[in-house]
Amino acid sequence: MRLGLVLTVCSAIVLAAMSGAVHAQDRDRTIRQFHHTIWTARDGAPAEIWALDQGADGFLWLGTGSGLYRFDGMQFEPFHPASGERLASVDITAIKVLGSNEVWIGYSDGGISRLRSGHLTTYLEKDGIWPGMVVRILQGRDDTLWAASHGGLARFKDGRWQRLGTDWGIPADMVVDLFVASDGTVWVSTAGSVYFLRHGARRFEPTGLVTEHATFTQTPDGRIWIAEGLHGLRPLADYLAGERRSPWTLQAATPGNVLSVPGFAIDRQGVIWATDRRNGGIFRFDPRKVARAPRSVLPSDLTDVFRRADGLTAERSIPILRDREGNIWVGTNAGLNRFRASEIVPDTSVPATTAFGYSIAAMKDATWLTDGVWLYRALHGDIARRFERLHPASTLLLRARDGSLLYGNGGFVHRVSAGRPTRFSPPAGVRDENIRALAEDGSGTLWVAFERSGVFRLKDGTWSSKVDLGGLPTPVVATSDATGAVWFGFPGSRVSRHDATGMRVFSVPDGLDVGRIGIIAVHDGTLWVGGEFGVARFDKERFRTVTSERVAPFFGISGISRTADGGFLFNGLLGLVLINAQELAKAFSDTAYAPSYDLYDRGDGLPGVAQQGWHTPTLVSGADGRTWIISNTGVAFLDPGGRERNRLPPPVALLSATPGGVTYPTTDSLELPSGTTSLTVTYTAASLSKPEATRFRYRLEGVDADWLDVGVRREAVYNNLGPGHYRFRVIAANEDDVWNMDGAALDVDIPPTFFQSGLFKLLCAIAVAALAWLAYSMRFRAVANRIRIRMAERIEERERIARELHDTLLQSVQALTLRFQLAVNDLPAETPARPALEEAIELAGKVIAEGRERVRDLRSLQNCAAEEIVADIARRQAFDPAVEVVVTTTGMVRVLHPLILDEVTQIASEAIFNIWRHANASRIQIDIGYGTNFSLRFADDGVGIDAGIAGKGKEGHFGLFGMRERARKLRGWLAINRLQEGGTEVLLTVPGSIAYKAAGRRGDIG
Repeated sequence: MRLGLVLTVCSAIVLAAMSGAVHAQDRDRTIRQFHHTIWTARDGAPAEIWALDQGADGFLWLGTGSGLYRFDGMQFEPFHPASGERLASVDITAIKVLGSNEVWIGYSDGGISRLRSGHLTTYLEKDGIWPGMVVRILQGRDDTLWAASHGGLARFKDGRWQRLGTDWGIPADMVVDLFVASDGTVWVSTAGSVYFLRHGARRFEPTGLVTEHATFTQTPDGRIWIAEGLHGLRPLADYLAGERRSPWTLQAATPGNVLSVPGFAIDRQGVIWATDRRNGGIFRFDPRKVARAPRSVLPSDLTDVFRRADGLTAERSIPILRDREGNIWVGTNAGLNRFRASEIVPDTSVPATTAFGYSIAAMKDATWLTDGVWLYRALHGDIARRFERLHPASTLLLRARDGSLLYGNGGFVHRVSAGRPTRFSPPAGVRDENIRALAEDGSGTLWVAFERSGVFRLKDGTWSSKVDLGGLPTPVVATSDATGAVWFGFPGSRVSRHDATGMRVFSVPDGLDVGRIGIIAVHDGTLWVGGEFGVARFDKERFRTVTSERVAPFFGISGISRTADGGFLFNGLLGLVLINAQELAKAFSDTAYAPSYDLYDRGDGLPGVAQQGWHTPTLVSGADGRTWIISNTGVAFLDPGGRERNRLPPPVALLSATPGGVTYPTTDSLELPSGTTSLTVTYTAASLSKPEATRFRYRLEGVDADWLDVGVRREAVYNNLGPGHYRFRVIAANEDDVWNMDGAALDVDIPPTFFQSGLFKLLCAIAVAALAWLAYSMRFRAVANRIRIRMAERIEERERIARELHDTLLQSVQALTLRFQLAVNDLPAETPARPALEEAIELAGKVIAEGRERVRDLRSLQNCAAEEIVADIARRQAFDPAVEVVVTTTGMVRVLHPLILDEVTQIASEAIFNIWRHANASRIQIDIGYGTNFSLRFADDGVGIDAGIAGKGKEGHFGLFGMRERARKLRGWLAINRLQEGGTEVLLTVPGSIAYKAAGRRGDIG
């Protein structure tokens, strides 16, 4: 008891030290200041969401009245059971996703299913499940699975369900809720009380509490909290430590003030979020900020509530969940809701609409705002609170140089100093005109631009005469720079500067090209101008402009501010642009450079787009570090510490592979049909904070040489694929550029068709080779035929010459010789010339004999055998008798074409002559081969030929050159080599199709 009392007192002291009033609006955010996103039937969201849980793969699982769904932040995917399987019911009331992504499913009519590896196993009453609606499925610290049904409590251990009853200390009563604490304690509530099971124990212990349908949660300090119908929301006593009473005083609920909480979620700050079954909607409660005398919380005590009227998809909300990225998810019977902390926080105390525009000014102690109806003041870190009611009209705020607040409202200038407002009447003749621009120069003179009357100056409460603007219209914006000069902005890229030296106008020729001026601001002594089409910076005498062509969000810029780290913020029609100082400086110095930037838009909590046309800056940096933003739908502030960076890499999942129009669920590997040429892979990354900003890179190994950066696209398409092995990989980065480099992978095999197979390619290669050989053969035959034709022509010509020689020349010479002989015979024997004439006649006879022999050769060479001719040539060469000449023949002897034989004879004569002249050989081997090709080989054992001479011949000698030339004419080859054992080899090879006259044996030659 002593320990329990000490703990109670300590808890009360700690809570009191952290207190503020339960009813007070604390400085933390309200639910309305979280970025709220909804998904309804129009977005594919299911209705009647009764259960929520998240798996290790990041997917959100939804148990609904129409089945089981999976959500990646972008698309709802209904679960379709495998063939032959089905859910026990489509009305799902409980879900638990284990770390292995195994999903346990509880049904409204009782029964539990396990979804593992795509297959369902269902357990019913006969399998150990209590009857009635399954309200909760949880996993204990020892991996035991617990299930609470209205009929009772069961646990799954060692592959089977076991009902727990009175033997475990659980009374025979309806089970309402189940909770597993961080220390492993299991808490159970029945219709009327609460029980707990210590970790490792075998029996539940009663608390003795009298409750009505209690539900549980646990705050980061380890305290267990319950909400129930008799006494509302409160922390439980530390029963494990011996406490018996809650540290909070109980207050009894009334019939109209009952709290019924079906679901809890605890955010990262330890704040309780809960759904309200009885009153509808959700509420948010910070247990750290309670009254000094804490008492249980009833619905009437709650101020931070959010219902359908505030944007919730429906009043009836049951499940609530905090995901691993810190987002709060709420399911209703009409859709899904997400609440996300963002850096941009709307100030909900200022109305989201106004007919007079907003204006803002930052002072040392507070930031002042107006909607044209009220003047608001936001102290450091606080929300904006009403300060003074205004005359409903367009109102401009300005911080004076002396620290007071100046504002123009309803044609009057006002000054707020020391909390007291002072009003100055307009100049004489100016009535019922809105003030369009305000600026204060270095002397403290206020320059005021009235809508129709122009610009006047106010000094010490006295108005001067109208300022001459040289024909320019009434300015739309104004400011003053560090020197005290006043600047006015006009439509059409024009600004004017006013100081003691006079007035100067700058426009497009001076580098200013931003369209209608929306803002003139001074930061660190530099003048900046924003407009419809860009941003300009004044460099002493000229402007430099960066247009929306280089920075797309530089469009409709009406606010410019600095960040704490020296960056720049620009508020425009496309959102809030953040650029660091180095990138911006490079953009102004290099006209071709496109700087990198970050863009905040509605997805980041921005209420709307930058306010346009109200002649007031839409960005102001407050002294408390917050940057205030004016949009067309409200006021917000940029809180640098308002959102934790998402450090969790997005888990990547492959959804499907579609080759040729047929979709396959993805696994680790996939074998596609033969002949597949196209492949579409869909993938996702379940990063739930800002899924629309998740970026992807993928590559198909075997096709892509490097990663393809595809932005937010979630589909890869490939065409013209061939057979082979491919590996598809995809990686992703979340909104804070944290990459999951492991990503997901899919191995894809495409078998070849017969026409893509190696066998077909081999057959094709053989066919191509055969065709090539056929073409070569046909070409060779054509060449051979042409050679034969030419040979036939040469033979005919030889025969004609032989006939002519025989019939004309030889006959004529012989006749002439006879006549000379007759003449000689008539000469006396002692005539001196007679011996010479007789000698000449004898020589003429020899010439006639040689001519006849040559004519015989011309006519009869075609009928001779090559071996006989070659042997005859060797004999006629008159080798020394000691030289052995051997002639051999191989193969079936065939007749050579006469002209071929003639060329072969000439080559043989030259070869034998060279042996006789140069070899000094003792043996000569002559081999004649009749095969597919005709060959003639000469080999001797002489001194051998020099390698240089064998290759190129001897300078000034043409024997070897002539031999090669004759071989080429025959389409043959001639090789001359020095033999290793000594001597020289001459080898002539002639294609048979050219060499042979006709096939046949020796005896066939006719």
